Amino acid sequence: MLVQNDYFDLYVSGNDVLLKLKKAGYQLKSFDQITKENPRIKISSFPALRKALTDVGNENSIGSYLPVIELHISQDKLTAEITFNVTMEDFELNRDQYIKDAEKLLDDYGVVCGRKSLSSMKLLPLSTVIVAEGKKPQKGEDAKITYIEKPERKPVIREDGIADYYEMNFVTHIKEGQWLGEKIPPTDGIPGSDVFGNTIEAQRGADSKLTYDRKSVVEVEEQGKTVLKAMFGGALEFLPGDIVSVGQHLIINGDVGPETGSIKFEGAVTVYGTVLAGYSVNAVGDISIEGNESVTNAKEICSSEGDLYIKGGVFGGGTTIIEARGDIFIKHANNCKLFAQNIHVGFYMLGADAVAERIFVDKNKGKIIGGHIEALYRIECGYAGNQHERMTHLHAKGVNKDLIYSEIQQMAQELKDVQTTVSHLEQQLLKIEQLGASLRGEQEAAYEKLKETVQLSKDKIVELDQEIQAGMYKIRTAVRPQIEISKEAYPGVIIQIGDQSTSLNKETKGVFEVVDHVLNV
Repeated sequence: MLVQNDYFDLYVSGNDVLLKLKKAGYQLKSFDQITKENPRIKISSFPALRKALTDVGNENSIGSYLPVIELHISQDKLTAEITFNVTMEDFELNRDQYIKDAEKLLDDYGVVCGRKSLSSMKLLPLSTVIVAEGKKPQKGEDAKITYIEKPERKPVIREDGIADYYEMNFVTHIKEGQWLGEKIPPTDGIPGSDVFGNTIEAQRGADSKLTYDRKSVVEVEEQGKTVLKAMFGGALEFLPGDIVSVGQHLIINGDVGPETGSIKFEGAVTVYGTVLAGYSVNAVGDISIEGNESVTNAKEICSSEGDLYIKGGVFGGGTTIIEARGDIFIKHANNCKLFAQNIHVGFYMLGADAVAERIFVDKNKGKIIGGHIEALYRIECGYAGNQHERMTHLHAKGVNKDLIYSEIQQMAQELKDVQTTVSHLEQQLLKIEQLGASLRGEQEAAYEKLKETVQLSKDKIVELDQEIQAGMYKIRTAVRPQIEISKEAYPGVIIQIGDQSTSLNKETKGVFEVVDHVLNV
């Protein structure tokens, strides 16, 4: 029996605290004094207590009866906590005995790791304190992967009072066996232990996979590391996804001319001289023309998959073609044609025709004089035209989203039709395949022809899907077309944005674009 009065009997049965109401009228808030005097009573819920204080003649469970010393082990078994469910007065009178009982409780439960000295701790009744802490396991270090740095292709213009240089480290030559990357493997973790002294296994660090071109790069184990090395000498390349690779690299130590003939190569080409009149360089990879002397009246210099750099610039005589799938970096472009994704010019474009997504001529002193310069998004330069009012046409086309949407819809319909055709053809193939080895002569030939048609149709599906995705990407990434002339644009310069254009009749400068359907010239 815990409490007995005129209103109820309060007693313990097992671990339950029961209240049997004799008569109604006992105030709920008055019950607080009972719980203060009996700290081991834990009320399960106030609605249950409220019901018990109104249910005359019946016995109701209102909570549980806690042990004098309550031990709680965390779910991960890394902490042990103790609560003394006694009054302050009782605890002060019997402190030493309670500490002794608590130590025995810990011993009985087998709590051995990270135990604290209870006698030196600040203990208070009804306050939960951590009395033992296990050791958390430490996860091992993750694998560390490092690759050779991808060189930044950014031209540098220097002025030393004697000469101007448009310089950059364009093709990075790689020697056979050269380091291209490495992986330091993950390490084992440090085990921990719970409060019972049981070992907690540590998690090994996360592993990562080296990615590289297996046709040109090899893994070698060295001093506990996995090292990537070049299988052969060549040019540093990065395949889509920044996958390190070594491409074939042709080095011409002089000029491309009578001694070499025109160059056609499957990898990267570095020419330490120039390209003479009438000769050409065609390469799949990057092309770097390193000579200080300009390329004069060459036939063409074209990279089908890479970038192109011409340190000395070009005098094209109206015939030279400079083309790259990536970017072109060139000191100057004089009477030539340029085609690339982006075109970077150090000093000037004179009588040149150029087509790219973006065309950058140095904004401080770079000049565009004459020619037709067409960019999808942006043209920038310091000066446009000249004082003699030479006609210079600058055209930022922009993206015609409506036209691209229309093309995408047409391709989507074509894709649907091809998919339907493939489905029907595959059903025919399945029927024929059920005949198995009985195919002979014309039947077998027809079967092979049908298989070829299915494969060609599947290739078409892939091609159409890629074109649709490319169109959607172009729409998503499209920006407003602009022409920026930072220093001076002379009369005779034609500024065209999209289908709106104007010919300047006075000197001006600024950023030109279409704002609210009006060209702001």
